[in-house]
This record gives sequence, C-alpha cells and structure tokens, in this order.
Amino acid sequence: MIKLAGIIVVSLILIIFIRDTKKEFSLLLSIAVGILVFMSVAQEFYSVVETISSLVENSGEISSYISLMLKILGISLLGQFVIDLCRDNGENALATQTEIAIKIVIISMTLPLIETVIKIVTGLLK
Repeated sequence: MIKLAGIIVVSLILIIFIRDTKKEFSLLLSIAVGILVFMSVAQEFYSVVETISSLVENSGEISSYISLMLKILGISLLGQFVIDLCRDNGENALATQTEIAIKIVIISMTLPLIETVIKIVTGLLK
C-alpha cells in the first residue's frame, strides 16, 4: 500500500506540473493512474467478490437483493471516478449531469425492491 501511495503522490505532482502546459496529457496521466490503482487492488477486489458470491449463493431468497446492492455499489464507485475526472478537468456541468444520471439509474434499479418492501408492509398492516 505504501508503494501505491507513493505512485499516487508522484503522479499527482506530475499532473499538477503538466496541467498548465499540456492539459490533455494531464488527463491521460490521471486516467492511467486511476487504472493502475484499480489494477493494483484488483486481486483484493476479486477475493472480496468471491467471498460475497459464495455468501449470495448460500443466502437463498435474498440473493437477488444482495446482487442488486453490489451492482449499485459498483455503479456508485465507477460513477464517482468519472465525476472526479470531470471535475479535475474543469467540467463541472458534465460532472453534475453525471451525478444526476447515476442517481436516476440507482433509483430505477431499486424500484423493484421498494415495491417488495411496500407489499410486505401493507401485508403486515392488513
């Protein structure tokens, strides 16, 4: 982790220096470092996904809900990465639109869950 933190700090310093003269290179470097960071933690991420997958398989009826939560988490993380890239490059309007789009996608994905909860609650109240 210390090596990864060092790479990130060095990259950040390079991006700051390059940004004034070659904005497109700073964007490419920023994306490359983001991919490098993800690839560095990919093995740990894979083991987490494997563990959660085995839990989902053994969870029976609620496995679809756990799967839904994991998809929402993935969308949120990827969306935050894209939003940060937009803001880093001065595209605040695009970042805001991306935030709104992600929220709409997440709401649309959770509608079946909300419907199920409402059915359960109304069933208990009758």
